[in-house]
Amino acid sequence: MNELREWAERVNAIATGFLQSQVLFAANEAGVFAHLEQPVPAENVAAKQGWDARATRMLLNGLVALGLVAKTGETYRNTPMASACLVPGRPGYQGHIISHNRNTAVLWARLDESLRTGAAVSGRDERTPEELRAFILGMSDIAKFSAEEVLKVVDFSRRSRLLDVGGGPATYSIAFVKANPNLKATVFDRPEVIAIAREQVAAARLQDCIDYRQGDLVTDELGRGYDAVFVSNIIHSFGPATNRALVRKCFDALEPGGLLVIKDFLTDDDRSGPPFSLLFALRMLIATGEGDTYSFSEVKGWTQEAGFHNGHSKDISPQTRLWLAEKPGLRREP
Repeated sequence: MNELREWAERVNAIATGFLQSQVLFAANEAGVFAHLEQPVPAENVAAKQGWDARATRMLLNGLVALGLVAKTGETYRNTPMASACLVPGRPGYQGHIISHNRNTAVLWARLDESLRTGAAVSGRDERTPEELRAFILGMSDIAKFSAEEVLKVVDFSRRSRLLDVGGGPATYSIAFVKANPNLKATVFDRPEVIAIAREQVAAARLQDCIDYRQGDLVTDELGRGYDAVFVSNIIHSFGPATNRALVRKCFDALEPGGLLVIKDFLTDDDRSGPPFSLLFALRMLIATGEGDTYSFSEVKGWTQEAGFHNGHSKDISPQTRLWLAEKPGLRREP
């Protein structure tokens, strides 16, 4: 009976998981955490937000339940976690990716539609400029941490020209050139995304180390003459045929001896894990239709078909893995 109760509690915890995200979404969207760096009563927060005082108290208590806010008497204050990750301008700020998740949460309510059709949910509008910015800067929120992990397992010190395919806000390029003074990077992405990347590169004062190539990675060539190509969290947006073609383009863009690094939520070959990767595949179903998360063996097959050799994997987190492969031939030293 104890086991049955535990199972029931686990099932119900899954069913009510959306309560936590919705509380966080509302507080983040309204900028509540910026008001809570010093202890304040709920009435003060309500006045600043133009909210009902009773409803504000309920929201703040919900944040207490999530461990994001501490309550002392009748005052509320950010916990260290909220101060580090939810106050704009802090090094660990995650507000953009939270906004992006909020923007896409409505799609999950229509998962049954995608399960019937095998396609993305119907009637989706193109991202607004605000939604695009939240998405691209949200990628930066995540990438500033994972870039450090990539650098622990990938040696770019003997590389001179890096192509960052679908490089978004240039977060990886910024981290890689900072860590490797001899490296120059090119960010390949759509014009509207390149505009955001330029802002981030200028803020990092790395305009002399990073340049840009505008285009669509599905229809356009990637250029030539690189000795490293980095493809981060791109392949999950596309189907196998598009990914095969992209890997071939990466092969063509590289000089002999060049290195391809594919970073994604790669699954085990039997698709039994990791858990995040299995759930993320459904996110790609509802959002893109053709997207998916792919196994090591699938990515290995694409790189071998394109002509790469010496393929091998490296894990950088429980859900994020790398596949590295080389273009045959002797590499010219930088």
